[in-house]
Amino acid sequence: MAEDGTGAERPRSPIRIGFACHWTQPPQQSWSGTPWHLRAALQQVADVQDLPLELAPPLRQVARVLGARRTPHGWTSTWRHGALSRVAIRRQLRTATERQHPDLVLQIQDLGVTSTPFAVLQDLSYGLLLDAYGPDGVPHFRALGRQRIDRLRRAQDRVYAQAALLLPMSEWLAAHLRSQGVPGDRVRVVNPGANAAVPVGTPVPARRVGTARRLLFVGRDFDTKGGAQVVAAHQLLRRELGPDVTLTVAGPAQWPLRSPVPDGVTFLGRVPGAQVGQLMDTHDLFVMPSRMEGFGIAFVEALTRGLPCIGRDACAMPEIIGHDDGGRLVRSEDPGELAALVAEALADDALYAACAAAADRRRRHFSWERAASEVVAAAEESLRVRPGEGAAAAG
Repeated sequence: MAEDGTGAERPRSPIRIGFACHWTQPPQQSWSGTPWHLRAALQQVADVQDLPLELAPPLRQVARVLGARRTPHGWTSTWRHGALSRVAIRRQLRTATERQHPDLVLQIQDLGVTSTPFAVLQDLSYGLLLDAYGPDGVPHFRALGRQRIDRLRRAQDRVYAQAALLLPMSEWLAAHLRSQGVPGDRVRVVNPGANAAVPVGTPVPARRVGTARRLLFVGRDFDTKGGAQVVAAHQLLRRELGPDVTLTVAGPAQWPLRSPVPDGVTFLGRVPGAQVGQLMDTHDLFVMPSRMEGFGIAFVEALTRGLPCIGRDACAMPEIIGHDDGGRLVRSEDPGELAALVAEALADDALYAACAAAADRRRRHFSWERAASEVVAAAEESLRVRPGEGAAAAG
């Protein structure tokens, strides 16, 4: 028996789940830790069978070279989106599924069509990338041109059309899928869990102690996460409020702006994921006005620690950051607007009290145990199987 995140115990499911993920190395860091944590939680409530998917090193090297693209921010490789990688992974998926005969294949992002019923856990779609496409492309996906994204969208739509279940991580993505004609009964929203979970009952650290006001930005992709806007807003705040307003920047390997690190900014570079929680516990406001965010687990990590956030009024961020107990949402690229929202949030005693009071509720909801239970429940409903009926009924 395992808890579902609400404190209730869920009986072990008879369903055999084939877990399909094209892992990066180390696998614990794949897709911000989402598949690793979900797989561990699923193993507590169901029989999970790994479906091995991995490109052989020589093939992966060829795919990397073929996928090399230059962007305004340097060279990158889109090899995971390339035809060579996708065909190889699709074939491996079919072979592994036919060999292991799970009742349901759970794909982490769309990998391919299988004869066995399959579900797709997804945070973003290529259709949404096309919606966001502009003169400079799409933030975080600068190396993918419009034509290529459209080809990937068509392939993704073919997978979606044959999936038994689509498991979007947000209502934002769920609404898009429904608007594209996916029947609502095949769509189940499954919010992710917090990777650095905080136990229920853990005291919320003291915030805004003394005169210092400590802002925190975390994001490897400085451009996509709105880092330049944050630095510019911080400089405005220091001119208006004085030198007690500081900013910590973590994530990029090197300082990402042409100008030197400004006064009042501490640049930490790359920070291990295990240390991000410690940073959040020692700051007063998390500021990350991301331009493109599949879900926004960083905001979840902050809010479960009782740390208010500033995000952007886009993607799934409005679902996570409530005005009364979560923080504020910027609507433009204007550093002045962001600075005003930061000042407003820092001065809002009710916001800090409500955010601290909501921490335990968020810790219970944003758990991988709850996410795993929701995945299993959706699979049982889709296959018309209930605990105690036996996996044979899934046929």
